[in-house]
Parts: sequence; C-alpha cells; structure tokens
Amino acid sequence: MVKPLCGNKKPVLFIKTKDFSNSGKMFSIMRCPSTGLLFTSPVPKNINSYYDKKKYDSYKKSSSFFGFLYGFIQRVNGKHKLNLIKKGSSLLDYGAGSGFFVNLSLKAGVNAVGYEPINKLKNKNVFSKLKDIGNKKFDYITLWHVLEHTPDPLKTLVDLRKKLKNNGKVIIALPNTDSYDNTYYNKHWAGYDVPRHLYHFNRSSFGVLCKKAGFQLIKTKPLYFDSFYVSMLSEKYKKNILWPLFGFAVGLLSNIIALFTKNHSSIIYIIK
Repeated sequence: MVKPLCGNKKPVLFIKTKDFSNSGKMFSIMRCPSTGLLFTSPVPKNINSYYDKKKYDSYKKSSSFFGFLYGFIQRVNGKHKLNLIKKGSSLLDYGAGSGFFVNLSLKAGVNAVGYEPINKLKNKNVFSKLKDIGNKKFDYITLWHVLEHTPDPLKTLVDLRKKLKNNGKVIIALPNTDSYDNTYYNKHWAGYDVPRHLYHFNRSSFGVLCKKAGFQLIKTKPLYFDSFYVSMLSEKYKKNILWPLFGFAVGLLSNIIALFTKNHSSIIYIIK
C-alpha cells in the first residue's frame, strides 16, 4: 500500500514516537526519500483496538477543559468548513464520526449524508456501508482528518472519484508535518497520533498523492484553531503542568509563522 507513493527507493527512519493517548507503545515513522511521504510502521494487526478504549476519546467527551476546547473548536471549524459548501448542493462526509458535520450541513440547507464504518451513535443520516448510499453522486465529498487514518489513501481517493459529479470537489483536512508546531514538539507532536494516523502529509507529499489519484489541487485553506488544540495536547504529552499557557503560546506562534510560510498546523486541500 506504500509502494505506489514511495517509488522504488527504500523508506528510511524519520522519527520514533509513541501512542501517548492510549497504549503507550512505541512506533516508527518512516520516510519515502523520493516523495517525502511519512508513514507509521508497524501497523498493528488489531488497529481497531487502538480506537476502542475509552482513554482515546476521553479528552473529547469529558467535562474537562479539553472537552470544552474540543467542542468549541469543532463548532468554530464547522462554520468555517460550511463556507466552502454551496447551499442546496449534495455532500458526502466520508468518515463522518458522530455525524456532527452532516447534521450541521443539513441545518444549513445542504443535502448531506455521511459514511462511518463504526456508526456507534446510529445516526440515521450516517451509513456504515458505502453501498447503502447507492449509486448517488455528489457535488462535494469531505474528509475531515480522515484520510490519514485510511490504510490505502490512494485507493480511497480513486474510489471516491467515482462518487463525484462532474466538476465536483473533494475537500480534505490534514495535519501538516511542515508546520512550526510539528518542528517544535518533534516526537511529542500530537498531530502524529500513532498508530491511528497511518500516513503523515505535508503539502508536497499530498500533491504527489493528489496527482496519482487523478485530481488537480484547486486551492488550500488553513484551520487556524487546530494549532492551539494540537499544541496544548502536545504539552500534556510532555507532562508540562503549564500546558494551557505554553500550548496557547506555541499555537499562536505557529499561526504567525504560517502567515509567511503557509504551513499551518492543519491544511484544507480542495481538489477536483
């Protein structure tokens, strides 16, 4: 699954990090010399077990500061994402999770459905099998921090292309390994999220993937608030008792630097 994006050159070790949010196990992140693509190695055979434990999602669902912060950023980012979608259009949210963006889109007058293989909340507008959606094609297909979780991102994009209308767009949000917060936190960077994140992209490596899948990159947009969330979580991984203060400062600095480099903590790619 890696070779089509790596070419014939042997991947080399980029960094070693661990699963801070769940198991505490160590993983390697390998780099493809020809494309710069990063990928997690080894991929556990029981990868689903790294999602199942309550510990992984506890900071999102709790009444703690992180629970509040996650909810706030989700709402703000949701409105920002909706600005990219035309009212009255059709939308497939691939990897819809709880169905938050699907519900938000429906309220905004978008004909939205979602796909989520593990539909724990049984949202009626979210399907656990793509075949249940039928042969319908969409104006937009969104993947909000989803593509990095897929075992074969190239195949995923090629398959989704078949679900897209003529002149339809795919909108993808990804953590950016060229961001300042990545450089600053290094192995503690929460954006790696191994082993759940199987691939780790920057602008260049995503461009290679996009081209191989037969898409053209139209534009990119930043997700400003992601840098604060990722930086605060990274400070927690470092066991810094002043993590809110330091995380906010690094997140702000990352956004300021990105004004010049365009390498924000997370980037939205719009392709067609």
